[in-house]
Amino acid sequence: MDESTEAQAQSQKWAQCMVQMVNYAGALAAPRAAQSLGAAPSREELLGLLDRFIALNGEESRVTIGDGRPIHEVTAQARTLRALCETWTPSPEVPAAIQQAARSLLAAFGFPEPPEGWDELEAPPEVPPEPEAPDSRPPPTEAELAARPHPFSFGVAIGWCQYLGSPRMVAKIPPADLRFPALSHLDNMLALFRTARSKNAEGRAYFATLIQRLETLHALCEAWDGAEAPPARAQEVARAVHMQLQHKSDPREYDEFEEDVDPVYLTIPKVRNA
Repeated sequence: MDESTEAQAQSQKWAQCMVQMVNYAGALAAPRAAQSLGAAPSREELLGLLDRFIALNGEESRVTIGDGRPIHEVTAQARTLRALCETWTPSPEVPAAIQQAARSLLAAFGFPEPPEGWDELEAPPEVPPEPEAPDSRPPPTEAELAARPHPFSFGVAIGWCQYLGSPRMVAKIPPADLRFPALSHLDNMLALFRTARSKNAEGRAYFATLIQRLETLHALCEAWDGAEAPPARAQEVARAVHMQLQHKSDPREYDEFEEDVDPVYLTIPKVRNA
């Protein structure tokens, strides 16, 4: 397996683990949702998922979540949940301590308590899967796959988008420093998402919207020389990109976002060797 293929597999493995972790934590956090589920995972499956999550998000991980915190900070909640699940046989009756640990894990991820409260949250109704319809575009070429960025570089690009979309961060970062890595970060994200394919219309629409936003932001950054603050339109589109990638719905979060500037987000990412 070459470096590009291995990195792609690792990225998919990480994403799959994150989705499974959030889904299981949601089921454990909401008693009504847990009651409506079918067969629960075995203890071994649940512990195995928690172990994978903890292993994939150690202190060396540069991935950030929600308010910009490193994802490895969430592993403390995952370890607490694992310790509680170690002697529990999974069933629809979830002990209160495990419910609370799952809620703490979701809160650390940045998921707020639902408006009706965890105790009243119902499982969403089952929706029949959309019929698969192969993507009409040809599969990505080997050269396109080799140009996909390393997951670390992708994570850094997301962090840069958050900086550009947050007025307080824009105010504290010299414009030239913010502009310096702009095109490289955007080239990396375009190289990644232009190779994405989906078997359903919703997925294709998601990627089409994201690519259009990235291309718009790329053009805006090409026209911005970094001598002055970034154009308001560039900040607006960067915020839209970050919101879409982080599945956020409230743009007001960005007005309040501020943290110490991490220079890693303001450097040119290394080019992957094909």
